[in-house]
Amino acid sequence: MNKFKTLIVVFVSFILQITVFSKVDIFGANINLIIAMTIALSLTLGPKTGAYSGLIVGLLEDLMFADVIGIRALSYFLIGTFVGNDRLRFKSDKNTGLLLSFVFTFINFLFVGLITYLFKGDLQVIKNYLFIPVIIEAILNTVIYLIYHLVVNKIMYIPTYRI
Repeated sequence: MNKFKTLIVVFVSFILQITVFSKVDIFGANINLIIAMTIALSLTLGPKTGAYSGLIVGLLEDLMFADVIGIRALSYFLIGTFVGNDRLRFKSDKNTGLLLSFVFTFINFLFVGLITYLFKGDLQVIKNYLFIPVIIEAILNTVIYLIYHLVVNKIMYIPTYRI
């Protein structure tokens, strides 16, 4: 049942991202629901669920909008894998997710911008988005993470065992 719920969360996030939130421009920044979704799913359900959800949505985004296929997919996959990794042992509480959302917004921007620059040689996108817009996007993604944290913890069944 959790797989179906996860699929619904991923599908709704993708639809909202491409229809509504990609068009909303707040001081030059756009909200990225996929980073918040990937982090929430990785912290709650583990690295496989978060990483593969990010990979699927990233591939769909790349196929629809990007010139180079796979950049966002790889970025979201790495975010999901890193956040859900057992060796790092991130707590699945709200504060950890807020910090990770803020930090991984910057990392995602730098990763996608650097690879796009390597393939296309266009530095203008990085120059236009650096500083204020990326800070605003990080703050907005952190706020969106709060909503995802509540939604994922509310609808997902996480088994707890008492001994």
